[in-house]
Order: sequence, then structure tokens, then C-alpha cells
Amino acid sequence: MFSALQAFKVIESDALPYDLCTRREFARWVVSASNALSRNSASKVYPAMYIENVTELAFDDIKPEDPDFPFIQGLAEAGVISSNLSNQNVPSTESSRFTFSPESPLTRQDLLSWKMALEYRQLPEADSKKLYQLSGYLDIDKINPEAWPPLLADLSAGEHGITALAFGRTRLFQPSKAVTKAQTAVSLAIGDAFELVGEELARIEAEAMAENVVSAHNALVAQVEKDINASFEKELLREKVVVDAVEKMAEEAKSELARIRDEKEEETLALEKEHTSTETEMEALARIRNELEEQLQSLASNKAEMSYEKERFERLQKQVEDENQEILRLQNELEVERNALSIARDWAEDEARRAREQAKVQIEARGRWEKYGIKVIVDSGLHEQTTTESTWRNVGKQNPVEGTMKRAGSLIAKLKKMAKDVGEKSREVIYLIIEKISLLISALKQQVHGLENKTKNLKMKTKSKAEEVWRQTSLRVDEIRSVSLYSEG
Repeated sequence: MFSALQAFKVIESDALPYDLCTRREFARWVVSASNALSRNSASKVYPAMYIENVTELAFDDIKPEDPDFPFIQGLAEAGVISSNLSNQNVPSTESSRFTFSPESPLTRQDLLSWKMALEYRQLPEADSKKLYQLSGYLDIDKINPEAWPPLLADLSAGEHGITALAFGRTRLFQPSKAVTKAQTAVSLAIGDAFELVGEELARIEAEAMAENVVSAHNALVAQVEKDINASFEKELLREKVVVDAVEKMAEEAKSELARIRDEKEEETLALEKEHTSTETEMEALARIRNELEEQLQSLASNKAEMSYEKERFERLQKQVEDENQEILRLQNELEVERNALSIARDWAEDEARRAREQAKVQIEARGRWEKYGIKVIVDSGLHEQTTTESTWRNVGKQNPVEGTMKRAGSLIAKLKKMAKDVGEKSREVIYLIIEKISLLISALKQQVHGLENKTKNLKMKTKSKAEEVWRQTSLRVDEIRSVSLYSEG
């Protein structure tokens, strides 16, 4: 039956009979079977067409984009299966909405309910007692009461019903058990489709018988051909043995001739190799003799060059020793110059220290004058000399003596004015103070000029001595570098 429905293209050719059947597949197959196998047009179910804004969807989970929408919607519109269309009078709630669950396995009671709804326009009334008397099922209480009438109608068909052909003799119906595709094919092949399916089954059986007859004939022909070929093979084998023996003798003779020819060729090649090796050895001996002569000449020239290089190396070694002694002498001179510079630096620092002490004495004198009410303005250069640390590098800074002289002149003018104001009584005291200040300024000028001269002389001497030492050191470094480069060359 499964093969017959595949021949009618109701079931796909790649479907396997013992796989479980889904609700989607049975909906597609039952609609296709009713159109292809039913001869009564009143019992056909046509696929539904979706018209936008007009068609009401039978199930919430089956949309028009679903490939099996025409079949599932068609069954719902025909009233074969319960849907939103068949329960429009019931108040719509969230729990009363219908879903089809297309990928769920098809159960036994769904199989009977859908198929019997197509076969019968009016199903018989049924109750549990009547159903038990006819079937003897022990699990009637597990069967949905809506499935009792379809099950009773199928049981009334006896041995030609779906339960008898698909499920066999059983005391348990198991309504929620999934069915295979082969059991689904049984349900599709009975009823209105039984006649066409029977014809197809007869055709399939006839083709199978014809194939068996053809196979038997082909087997007989193959056996006869096999016997004829066997006898022919025996004769051919005997002839082949004779031919093989002759060919073997010919091959042996041919091999012997080839062996003799190879031996002669090997002897000829051996003689040619000996002749060639002799000539090669003669050429090698001549080449070795020439090489020995060239090596002897090269050794003689190398000996002369080595003696010359030895003499030149001894000269260079002597020059290096002389240069080393000169370097030691220069190092001693540099050490003496460095000691002289150290002594000059100490002397400059002593001079700077004495200058600071003299400046300190002058500051103390200024303090004593201020005690007598005389304000003495000391030049900023002198203050800087007493407060800034002097070294042999900055001793020679020139002090602004001219500023000091100007301020001293201004001080004398002020004192003269004071003397005129005070009068004749204090004039002698004021003149005495003016004279002392003048003497102090003169002494200060002489001391500053002396320090400047000493600093200038010290700087000039130090600078000339450093330049001379640097020049001599540069000359000696250049000489040493040239000698080292010459030695390396």
C-alpha cells in the first residue's frame, strides 16, 4: 500500500515507511489522496486558497507562508478537524484559541478522527458501553469522547477497518501513541480509494511477477552461456598451454642471445674504461707535476717576502718602543703642568680669601661710623664681593668703582651742607670726618685697582699656560694616533 501511494504521488518518494508521521504530513497526504484516489466528487477535499483580508485563519500557528497551509486550512474549512472556524459560536478566550502543532507526531485517535470524518457524512452515536462491547478495549477512558464515533464506525467495518489492518489484534487502543507512515498509508488506502489502490497493487504484483519471470529467463540464459563458455575455455586453455610452451622456449633462446650480447658489450666497455682511466691518470700526473713546480716557485718568493717583512716588523717594533718612551715623557710633563695649575688655583683662592677679609674689615668700619650717626653707602660691587663665594675663576670681576666715587662725592656734598648749617662750632668735627672718609675711599680705590691688576695678570698667565698645554697635548695625541695608524697598517 505504501508503494502504491508513492506511485500515485500521494506520498513522497523519499519517505520511509517506518518513520513516524507528523500532523503536517498526514494533512497533506489525506487531501492529496482524496483528490487523486476518490471517484466520488462529493467526498473530495480541495486545498484552500488564501485571500488577503477575507480568509480567516483556522489555526494560530499556521500562516499563509507555510508550505502546507492550503492542505491544513482546507481540512479546517471542510470541518474535518476542529479549528477556530468550527468554534466561532464559542466566546473567544485565550484558552479557546486553536493551534495545529504541525511538527507533532500524528496519534491513533487523530488518524481515525480525520479519516472517518472524510469517509462518513454522519457518524454513529457512541457511548463507552457500546464501544467496549464492540472493541473490548481496556483504556476507553483514555480516549477522547469526540473520537468515540469515528472509532465505532471503523470497528463496524470489521477486518477491513483501519484498526484491524494497521494496529492488529489488541486489547489496548493507546489513543496518544504515534503512528508510522506505513500505518498512515493503510488508512489512506481503504474506503473510496481501496479500488484504485487495489488496481495499483495488482499492477505492482504483475510487474513483480514479470520481473521474476524475466529474472528466471535471464538466469537460464546466463547458465547456458556459462556452460558454453566453460567448454570453450577448456579448449582455449589447452591451446594456450601449447602456445605458452612454444613462447617460453622462444623467450629462453632470446634471453640466451641477449645475455651473450650483453657480455660482449660489457667486455668492450671494460676495455674502453681501462683505456680512459689510463689517459686520465697520465693527465693527472702531468698536472700534479706542474702544480709542484708552481708551488716551489711560490715558496721561494714567499721566503723572500717573509724575510723582508721580518726586517720591517723589527723596525716598526723599535719605533713603537721609542714612541712609548716619548708618551711616558709627555705623561710626566702633563703631570707637572697639572700640579702647576693646581698651585695657581690655590694661590688664586688665597687671594680671593684675603679680598673677602678686607671687605669684611671695611663693613665693620662702616658699622662703627653708623654708630656715630654717619650713614655710609657701600658700593653694591663691594657687597657682592663679600657675600658671593669667590674662586680663582671669578676673582677678576671688575667692581664698579666709578659708582662708588660718585656716591662718595655726593656724601661729601651733603656733609658740607650739614657743616654750613651747624655752624662754626661743629665745623672742625665735620671736616675731620670728611677727611677720614676721603682717605678711606682713596685706600679702597687703590686696593680695588690692585686686586683687578692681580686678577688680570693671573687670568692671562693661566690662560696662556692652559693654551700651551692644550696645544702640546693635541700635538702629541696626533703623533700617537698617526703612529698607531701606521702600526695597524
